[in-house]
Amino acid sequence: MAYEITRDYIRTGNSRSGQSIGTVRFIVSHDTGNPGSTAYGNRNYFNTQQPSASAHTFIDDKYILEIIPLNEKAWHVRSSVTGDNRRYGANANDAAIGVELCHGGKINFQEAYNRYVWYHAYLCDKFNLNPNSHIIAHATLDPARRTDPINILRTYGISWSMFIDDVEEALRHFNGSAPSPPRISKPPASEVGSVRVKLPIGEGDSGPFVRDIQQELIKAGYRLPRYGADGIFGEETENAVMKFQRDYHLAVDGLVGPITLNKLQEVNHQRVSSTDFPLPTGIYRRGDQGDAVKQIQRALKQINFNPGAIDGIYGPKTEDAVRRFQSMYRALADDGIYGPNTRKYIRMELDD
Repeated sequence: MAYEITRDYIRTGNSRSGQSIGTVRFIVSHDTGNPGSTAYGNRNYFNTQQPSASAHTFIDDKYILEIIPLNEKAWHVRSSVTGDNRRYGANANDAAIGVELCHGGKINFQEAYNRYVWYHAYLCDKFNLNPNSHIIAHATLDPARRTDPINILRTYGISWSMFIDDVEEALRHFNGSAPSPPRISKPPASEVGSVRVKLPIGEGDSGPFVRDIQQELIKAGYRLPRYGADGIFGEETENAVMKFQRDYHLAVDGLVGPITLNKLQEVNHQRVSSTDFPLPTGIYRRGDQGDAVKQIQRALKQINFNPGAIDGIYGPKTEDAVRRFQSMYRALADDGIYGPNTRKYIRMELDD
């Protein structure tokens, strides 16, 4: 089937320079590396925080969301890597579209994957690219630091070659060359203006943006035990917003305006120095206890790999958080054991 493309561009700044991309020569496939973060959650982060990184498009189970125009540069691959120049004769940020797969949490992976495959085929059709030679994984370009999206796809039983086969199959339907099933017509991408949200958000509002706010509140430690992230801004959400505003010395009105939203995303995405989150040396594994384990747990929570309670007990949740973190890096064995190599990469994430 064909999918709708939503264009809701972020403001210009560090994440969106407005510079022209030139000729699109290839596509770099990514995943967000932040389980449960939605397409609009990522858009809101990049729009407000403006880090020196970005991607053109974020895809979850509801949206194919272009946040940077395809004729502009996005900053989705480190300039210091050389694989893109060797393969395509250009830096990825100058000549490639960056596509991010959202996954985990309450995101329906199959729905997100279907959109991810279709959009890659759409780009190949639009820019006259060959899926087999012009789509590359971020992990292939930056193997020392990244495993995306290969590792996430593998988690769901999909190899890289299977993904490329799926894109090729979708592209055949675009071209109408496959005799069966019947040709899928490709409508022009449509711009959906109605999903833009006006701030402030408050009691009585509902929808995906409210759900993103609720997920950010939960991530920041403000529980919503009765209804969770249900997309409805009710009394429970309002109380959590007011508590957050009190804790961070904001105007306490229960409304999520630009100041509250920026602070909430700052709390969840801020990076810290080595002195804020010291990491122990040595090897720690399931069954270990003590202050060193607490340090590991605090660091994992800071980089959004929830280890459960910060209780100094290296239990199954902490082990699972370590394993999920390790799975992001090809250089690490995803065995759930904290050692020198895992420490090195956690520190790198903290200081990034």
